[in-house]
Amino acid sequence: MILNESEFKRQMKKKEFSNVYVIYGEEKFLVKVYTKQLVKAIMGEEPPEFNFHNFDNNSELNDIAVACDVMPFMSEYNCVVVTDLNIDSLIKSDMEKLKTIIKNLSPSTKLIFTFPTLSTGGMEGRKDTRKAQFKSIVKLVDKNGVVVEYPKYDSHATSKELVRAASKRGCPLTLANAGKIVDYVGTDLTALQNEIDKLCAYADGKEITIDMINDLVHINLETKVYYISNYIIKNDLQRAYKEHGILFYQKTEPIVIVANIANAYMDLYRARVAGESGIPITVVANEFNYGKRSFVLTNSARDGRYISTPAIRKSIDEIINTDLKLKSTSANGRILVEKLIAKLSLIAKEISYAKN
Repeated sequence: MILNESEFKRQMKKKEFSNVYVIYGEEKFLVKVYTKQLVKAIMGEEPPEFNFHNFDNNSELNDIAVACDVMPFMSEYNCVVVTDLNIDSLIKSDMEKLKTIIKNLSPSTKLIFTFPTLSTGGMEGRKDTRKAQFKSIVKLVDKNGVVVEYPKYDSHATSKELVRAASKRGCPLTLANAGKIVDYVGTDLTALQNEIDKLCAYADGKEITIDMINDLVHINLETKVYYISNYIIKNDLQRAYKEHGILFYQKTEPIVIVANIANAYMDLYRARVAGESGIPITVVANEFNYGKRSFVLTNSARDGRYISTPAIRKSIDEIINTDLKLKSTSANGRILVEKLIAKLSLIAKEISYAKN
């Protein structure tokens, strides 16, 4: 049985447990969180050692089989958790052994396969043994228990998750302010949870305001460089240089700054080409593997109105030239980046939409 997140939460709340589970997906944070919640729902706050068995990716199937045969003592269930089962090492006889373990589980045993580090996205389109093995495990558990996948969240779903997490901590957070946190940090839920913990500790039961977010939230490098690029195309050089100065103060390497500026302009170009060709942003995001970062293209399509297509093309050429100089000369990196910012600003001003 394949369950979505809501169905899985409902099943746990009703304590309607299956004998075997597979929990996986690109949202690693949620895989970890809901594995813990499932164990807690089955075994309570502090599972007794003799009824709870934890295995890692170096564990032998024979040991897992023995643990599954243990009868619960002074408890309703015996719980076996296997984290990141080593798929690469499984041979045909191992798959048969797994099938036997799963099919012969006692009603009192709950077996959980959790994959908090497996990147399923990387297996898409691949026809290798690893993908086939994993699909076989999922298919086997689907027939005999429950499969739960946590796919990548888009920015809106991530914002809603932040609102929920803050509310759980007793701190109201509007969806708009949650979106601002996502803009600053990105969509990695582990990093976002750290920021929510910090904000809730500061808010102390009060609403999380935009001022708190601006003062406390750590802005990631990609977002900082996005702001620099945005200031450039809006001809706000003072703010562009200010952000650039902060990055150097934080000892960010010039080549890293230029690489991120290049990414920002490529986002602008892809969004522009999509708009001019009538191709939906979602299609472009899938084509270039943006995943849960598809909001970057949406933002680029919005901000792109300040710069023409020829200007974007010429800017990308200038960025490439600067990147080559950084890699092939001993010139001062900070000066090269400052010159690049000035050149990009001139390009944005000089090549107007009249020439587009």
